[in-house]
Amino acid sequence: MSAPDVEAVKSLAAQTVHGEVATPLIEKLSHFKVRALALSLLWLAFFVACQLGSDLLRRDSVELARTGIQVEGTVQKVEGASKRNRVWVTLTYYAGSKSYTTTETFGAALQHKVGDKITLAYAPGDPRRLVVIEGRVQGLPDTGLLTPLSFSAFLGFPACLGAAWLWRSRYRSASRTGLREATATVRPGWLFPKIDVYFENEYKFLATRRSLRIAPRVRKVPVFVGGEGTDMIVIFPRGRFRKDTLYTVPAKEIEPDTD
Repeated sequence: MSAPDVEAVKSLAAQTVHGEVATPLIEKLSHFKVRALALSLLWLAFFVACQLGSDLLRRDSVELARTGIQVEGTVQKVEGASKRNRVWVTLTYYAGSKSYTTTETFGAALQHKVGDKITLAYAPGDPRRLVVIEGRVQGLPDTGLLTPLSFSAFLGFPACLGAAWLWRSRYRSASRTGLREATATVRPGWLFPKIDVYFENEYKFLATRRSLRIAPRVRKVPVFVGGEGTDMIVIFPRGRFRKDTLYTVPAKEIEPDTD
């Protein structure tokens, strides 16, 4: 940006925002903190529900295996090992006088052969449903932590808790400094844009903490800036998705680059 451009931007005088305007905007930061805390509690409750559901399914499977009707199955066919070092084994077994056939996977290291006998158990009243195969209880859920839903909740809880802490810090920082009027130009980035902020007699270079959908269209726009150091906010005059709402963006001050 040329020297005349800089002077033109600085001429848009930056004054401290009056309390009756600044206070409601700063107080909104505490609402962001409360919202993040609420989301963290929801993630925690969801994680607990996933764990309880997993435990319930496990207990049901174990109880069904305990009451299963034990029979002996015969290996009819063994197909080649897959990339996961597993083999497909076709078994036949009898429930009363009726024969049933099923295909199950086993570790290739077990080296099953045609004619081998394998201990099975099926659910009472449902001979097609095997509940135990060679001592292994069937239908056990994967570890709750590793299932996609509970793993998402496991990550979401600390992420929202951390966000609440950061909004608390920004609220305290902005409360100390108040809000100042400035003009801002956003430099679109690969992930998080950077912002050139011009006050009346001062310049700051900020790194945002989130993506900005409005980045390509923001050049020399009036903004409110509050906080200091790593706990700063920039309030843009249009919302992220709606034009008639203010948009508060978390940011931190960084050393100006040479671009």
